[in-house]
Amino acid sequence: MVKQGIQPKFFSAWGNEATAVGTAAALDTDDVLVPMHRSLGAHLVRGHSLDEIFLQAFLKGDSHTRGRDTGLHLGAAGTNIIGMISPLGSMNTVAAGIGMAEHLMGQDTVVLTYIGDGGTSTGVFHEAMNFIGVHKLPVVTVIENNQWAFGTPNELQFACETLADRGPAYGMPSLRVDGTDVRAVYEATAQAVTRARSGDGPFLIESLTMRMRGHAEHDDMSYVPSEMIDEWGKRDPVSSYVQWLRDGDHLPEVDIDALRTSIEQDVLEASDRARAASDPPPSSALVGVFHETDDGKEPDRARSSVSVAPAAEVTARRAAEAAARLGKGRTIEPIPEPGAQVSYIDAIRHCLHHRLHSDPRTVLLGQDIGRMGGAFRATRGLSDQFGPQRVVDTPISEGAIIGASIGLALRGLRPVAEMQFADFVCSTFNELVNNAATFRYRIGVGVPMVVRLPAAGGIGAGPFHSLNPEAWFAHAPGLKIVVPSTVEDAWGLLNTAMDDDDPVLFLEQKYYYRRAKGPLPEPEHRVPFGRARIAREGSDATVVSWGVGLDRSLQAAETLAARGGGQVEVIDLRSIIPWDKEAVAQSIRRTSRLLVVHEARNTCGFGAEIAAWAAEELFEWLDAPVRRITGADVPTPSHKELEKVTSPQAEDVLAGLEALLNW
Repeated sequence: MVKQGIQPKFFSAWGNEATAVGTAAALDTDDVLVPMHRSLGAHLVRGHSLDEIFLQAFLKGDSHTRGRDTGLHLGAAGTNIIGMISPLGSMNTVAAGIGMAEHLMGQDTVVLTYIGDGGTSTGVFHEAMNFIGVHKLPVVTVIENNQWAFGTPNELQFACETLADRGPAYGMPSLRVDGTDVRAVYEATAQAVTRARSGDGPFLIESLTMRMRGHAEHDDMSYVPSEMIDEWGKRDPVSSYVQWLRDGDHLPEVDIDALRTSIEQDVLEASDRARAASDPPPSSALVGVFHETDDGKEPDRARSSVSVAPAAEVTARRAAEAAARLGKGRTIEPIPEPGAQVSYIDAIRHCLHHRLHSDPRTVLLGQDIGRMGGAFRATRGLSDQFGPQRVVDTPISEGAIIGASIGLALRGLRPVAEMQFADFVCSTFNELVNNAATFRYRIGVGVPMVVRLPAAGGIGAGPFHSLNPEAWFAHAPGLKIVVPSTVEDAWGLLNTAMDDDDPVLFLEQKYYYRRAKGPLPEPEHRVPFGRARIAREGSDATVVSWGVGLDRSLQAAETLAARGGGQVEVIDLRSIIPWDKEAVAQSIRRTSRLLVVHEARNTCGFGAEIAAWAAEELFEWLDAPVRRITGADVPTPSHKELEKVTSPQAEDVLAGLEALLNW
């Protein structure tokens, strides 16, 4: 079917059947499965029907991913099967987060996750295993060692004698099992699952088997020695198990040959039904990136007996019970009364405090956020009041922090992750843009998580602590991005972000941390995403800015007015994705001139998007070319005077305004 173009790709499970079936069969109904490419047997054991498998393979409209993702990347929304992504190792961190969520809520749920031999070479897999070991999470990790990572053999992947040898280094027991023997796989997994369920922590299993077809159907396996294929062909898992059944007369009343014929007929009929099913409508490709744009279509799962994850109200109750248990005996200090003068960073800390107290689903995690209160003390004192299981100190491991946040969110909690500096988010780019951002579009599952990013310059922090990353992530569908510039917005946007059903990047401006002061808002104050603020009214030109650029723009506008050069309207965009096009359009229709100011670098900065949009949509209203005042296309230097040269200052904005008004 692949060769005929009926389906795009297929990853054969031939040789891996015993691993998939034996491991999944050891789970209870409420346990969670995080599958991989060759986990077909696990999907069937856990309840996915042949119809569901083929609908997914043929990218049909009623498939779990509705034609948006291929292969075994299926995980039904609201079930205990989590749909995978292709970058290897990324789902292991998600499994860690799911295990943390279940452990936090006092459940005895076990999470079973897979990785291939080649995938164990990825950095994020190491981060996941280290994270799981440190927190003693109920996660059983199965390494499917089928001896070839695409075309790379084991000896070029790792130098240890066995992959199971790595378990003790991660702080967990491990063993290697014959991956062609389904009984041995089942018994080893049952032992590991029982151990994890009893609270004794994680387990690592290396299942030694052989991939008997290519990585995918386009791969002819010419790199594998023929004698190796012959040798492992004699140990075929299905044939070996059937022979064991016959030799021992274990199923005397079953005609195995008739059963095989019946199953083959079932497979062909399911394939025919799926091929005849409707394709997804073309218009469906353009919806479902965010909660607000979801088409609301749920695939037909009537034929599935897949175990169902706890409903939202059950998760909320469990979270409340856990919060009460963890908070027992702790003193919760009140936050200041509304109207009290606080700094920008204090507003963030008080909002986190408010949400930890009012929403038991809230969990904070990041490096040093517990004992130290974070690099900037934004979480100071919160661990003492709410406990180290809700304000979680993590290893220095950005990939694990974000991946675990995804897992926590998928289980109904509301994680808030902190990167010590926005620059360090580069280490977890994949977990954000390929994993968190795509879940809703692919499977219809929201990932309600917030990533706090201390961003921007102005404090002489140098090239690795001054990043403005908004444009990178604005290019990744599925992520929302906000940039507060005032005390009121720091509280209001963070409150909204923690309510949101999609992943939100919260870019905190370090320059404002202790410079910006203002009254503390009411606890329920929220700022809607996609709604800009007019920071200064004017009629002669429009400046659109955000973050540190806003402060410089306001200074320039006041200087210009004092000189009698004109009145400039300054718009604080506040929200990058989504952004308030209507507010900008209304202002341009009044002023007929536009200047975009941001500290991020010029080339492909988000200001280019605004400028291009204005030129396309508002050309007839413009009396001058759209101009940009931005950061220079260089890394941010450490010397403060050098930094000023590379970052837009008030005088740069003033010069830009004068040129715009005189055009």
